[in-house]
Amino acid sequence: MEILLISGLVVFLGRILQDLAFNFKIEMFNRGKLSGVFGINFIESIIGMYVIAMVVQYIGEDPRLLIFLGLGSAVGGITVIKIRDRINRKKIGMRQYYARISFTGNSDLVETLGKDGFIFTVEEREFTDGIKRTVLEGSLLNRARKERLKKHLDSRPDLFVTIIPAREVYVV
Repeated sequence: MEILLISGLVVFLGRILQDLAFNFKIEMFNRGKLSGVFGINFIESIIGMYVIAMVVQYIGEDPRLLIFLGLGSAVGGITVIKIRDRINRKKIGMRQYYARISFTGNSDLVETLGKDGFIFTVEEREFTDGIKRTVLEGSLLNRARKERLKKHLDSRPDLFVTIIPAREVYVV
């Protein structure tokens, strides 16, 4: 019975670690960090093979070891979801945005945004339709600032507004 508990606990924790490593590997792949993917894949495969070898070695003595394997997998999946959700919430709050606003009129908009701490470049441009517009461009530190800017802009007519995550802004 003691060997079942010890091996069951190792299998349980191993499956949790393997699930965490797998999901972290996917995240690294999505970010294009292939050397990280290689390293994590190596570690994940070692953990996986060790867990499988343990289950195969002790399954003859007690088939209940499969319950620990299943529980470890389930808890590992739930743990990964919780960690991912916590990280995503943090990222969403910290994400930077690029904002571009063009307008005619609204002469107080630049002053209003300046008083609220927004920093934009201000430029007069003539567009292809022959109309001259004021163009504001700049970065927003986080989602809260983006939402605050949107409140400033909601009641103003004739605005062309673009707000995108800064990771998608390219300088050519």
